[in-house]
Amino acid sequence: MNKESKNDTERPWMHGAAGVMGGSTAMMMFYPLDFLRTRMHTFHQGSCTSPLRSAKEIVRQEGLKGMYRGLGVSVVSHSLGWGMYLLSFRAAQRKIDDLLGGQQDGELSNANQGGRVFLSACCAATLTGFLITPIHVIKTRRQLHDGPKRERIGNMIKQDGWRAMFRGVGPQILLMGNTTIQVTLYEWFRRNAFSNREDPSSLEVGTASALSKTVACCLFNPLEVVRTRLQDKRNLGTKEYASMSSGLRTIYKNEGVCGLYRALPVNVMRVIPSTVVAFILYEKCLWLIRETHNGISGFRVDRKGIERQAHSQPLTH
Repeated sequence: MNKESKNDTERPWMHGAAGVMGGSTAMMMFYPLDFLRTRMHTFHQGSCTSPLRSAKEIVRQEGLKGMYRGLGVSVVSHSLGWGMYLLSFRAAQRKIDDLLGGQQDGELSNANQGGRVFLSACCAATLTGFLITPIHVIKTRRQLHDGPKRERIGNMIKQDGWRAMFRGVGPQILLMGNTTIQVTLYEWFRRNAFSNREDPSSLEVGTASALSKTVACCLFNPLEVVRTRLQDKRNLGTKEYASMSSGLRTIYKNEGVCGLYRALPVNVMRVIPSTVVAFILYEKCLWLIRETHNGISGFRVDRKGIERQAHSQPLTH
């Protein structure tokens, strides 16, 4: 299938569905590292606790089952975030291409292609970051706190108000810039390094996704720390964590650079394998969805053609 034919049959919802499948599987596989990262953002504030010590303390106090607390809402948050981002990214990409002339990739310079990808990614990041924040607030609360009963959404709204459900929306939107940089770099690799853009090899996808995510992860770790602090119910109403900027100042003042880059090793250990898995599954699921859709569409076209041909033939006695 050539590039033009692929664009004619590929729909944004295909990318969204493939993203949900890849994102949910990757989150379930590497969830303990995600849980440990969130805990380390607040664990022993003021000290640089090692990941191994943190994990041992959690297991000793809460058992191995504690490392999987909040798994359900985390899978929903991550998979919906991935699916929503990829859906809105591809939709924005199509719209921008239409507005700016709709040239094919081969007709555009690398700078022009990269600019369009980055602009599409920014649009997707803003929309997804805003919509996913309430789910991420619930996820953070579940990972940090273990009461006799799970906090229900209604109770959270009743106690803390609607604004509490959007605490950390600023860092969340900016953190989607993490995905923006990741996707922009990944798309560059896809255009310039993949031997087959429609069905790339797992090695190509794994290498490109690992490199792009590592760069993004290192740049945005301070925002992940301050987002967790803002969404921690213990910091509600405090002057130190009234906003993203005050939170960043508080962390730097009390904990220094170590506090801003808390849990970075765990985050890198988490994001590289999970991103590789997510992108490989995304590409494979996208290919499967596209081929299935094309096969069904082709069958319908062939069936209509046969029916028209049958109606157009004269009846013989």
